[in-house]
Amino acid sequence: GAHAAEFANGSTMAELPADAAARTLDMLDGLLTRERAESSADIRTQLQAEMFDKACVVRTEDGLASMESTLHDLRARYDMLGVQDKGSVYNTDLMETVELGYLLDCAEALVHAARARTESRGGHFREDHPLRDDANWLTHTLSYRNQDGSIHQEYKPVKMGPYVPMERKY
Repeated sequence: GAHAAEFANGSTMAELPADAAARTLDMLDGLLTRERAESSADIRTQLQAEMFDKACVVRTEDGLASMESTLHDLRARYDMLGVQDKGSVYNTDLMETVELGYLLDCAEALVHAARARTESRGGHFREDHPLRDDANWLTHTLSYRNQDGSIHQEYKPVKMGPYVPMERKY
């Protein structure tokens, strides 16, 4: 903690754009002004069930591709959501609906990265790629959302410490 505080005190903050809050305010305004076509809980329930079936610890290309399609449909449904509670004080309906959008963001990044990674490693097991591939995949995966809503990956090399990663053998 002390090192983090020292680093933060010695660092300069990036300049914020003049409209830094505009995107968030637009999102909240949309949720509060649209009529509630369906429950965010229904979308969340489907997201949980489908992610468990298609993108859990054991994965396949077919399951991940199907999940990517499902996420596209869930995102379209989410983009039409409104909340029933239009209040501005302790609005759990609004809070849960906003959180659902963030869950969809995380799920999209996870599925996109899992499809790209053609190996098995740690908590990520691909039945169609059961072996570990350090030559190509000993990297950190960084996911970014493009302006058009698509996701792209970048990769960062792993800095080796005193423990050299090795294949688990049970």
